[in-house]
Amino acid sequence: MKKNILKFSFFFLSLVAAFFSWFSVSRAITVPNSSVWLLPMLWFSFLYIIYSLEFVLVSEKLLIMLSIGIGIFSSFVFVHNFWHFFILLLAFGLLLISYHQIKTDLGQNVKLHLPKTLRMGKVSFIFALALVISSQYYFQAKAVGILKLPTFDASTILENSWARQILYKLNPDLQKLNDKNLTVDQLILQNYQDSQANSDETDLLNLAQGNQVISPINLQRIEDLRKQKILEAGREQLETMANRKLTGSEKVSDVLTEIMNQKIQSLVSPDYANDKFPAVPLGMAFILFLTVLSLGAFILRITVYIVSFIFWIFKSTRVVAIRKVTVEMEAIE
Repeated sequence: MKKNILKFSFFFLSLVAAFFSWFSVSRAITVPNSSVWLLPMLWFSFLYIIYSLEFVLVSEKLLIMLSIGIGIFSSFVFVHNFWHFFILLLAFGLLLISYHQIKTDLGQNVKLHLPKTLRMGKVSFIFALALVISSQYYFQAKAVGILKLPTFDASTILENSWARQILYKLNPDLQKLNDKNLTVDQLILQNYQDSQANSDETDLLNLAQGNQVISPINLQRIEDLRKQKILEAGREQLETMANRKLTGSEKVSDVLTEIMNQKIQSLVSPDYANDKFPAVPLGMAFILFLTVLSLGAFILRITVYIVSFIFWIFKSTRVVAIRKVTVEMEAIE
């Protein structure tokens, strides 16, 4: 009776843990500002504990296969994609390998040593979860079109002294951005005045044709007209870069931020409208895959002892009984 209650309890808990594990991944992907993956990490740790206990304590292979299959394929609720289904099949096979490795080691041990036994199936288990997590991330985020880089704040970068020194060496004109209230027209005129600082006399000579004397009023009109054309040309260049109309009163730091954001997104963000190859989402999914592998290997070093402790509680309370049997084993003479 206790054995039946235990195995069906594990079966039910594995389904609950699996569903909420994939649900927490979905929330981490789709909910705005939900970049902390602490909750999925906790759910997957709980899933590993349940599966480990189930692999060790439940003898019915069919029940184990149902538990693994339903648990893994519950991720399909959140991502309806053929390739994701293929990944789930692969992960299902890897979890079966993990189960087989644990059962094989369990049957070969003369004395039970649960941490060692669970480590035998650790690699396949982590690999399976990493595949499904990264696949769900890739296909679900791609489907809702949220794979974009964070907004780049140029003013934040310029506030950093080290970053300022590097940028100023690359482009001394960026020192003008120390004035956060500097407008587009002011920047254009400053650049114009700097470029004309050493050529005023030459310009005045060019304006005098045939020794004709130009009155101060006309000279000022010519200068104003030149500045107006310079402003229009400068705005036009910035408008092309920012992809919007400028009046000249906009702050340079804001316009620069927009330009840098657009440049970054155009270089590395996917173009879903044109169905281009999403190199960056794929790269981000691959990075997530490697992260899950390394983080999972670390967490499972601790989790195996939690499983061993729970197993010890079951044994101490006689929920699980340990018996000794006589076996024949091969030995080299």
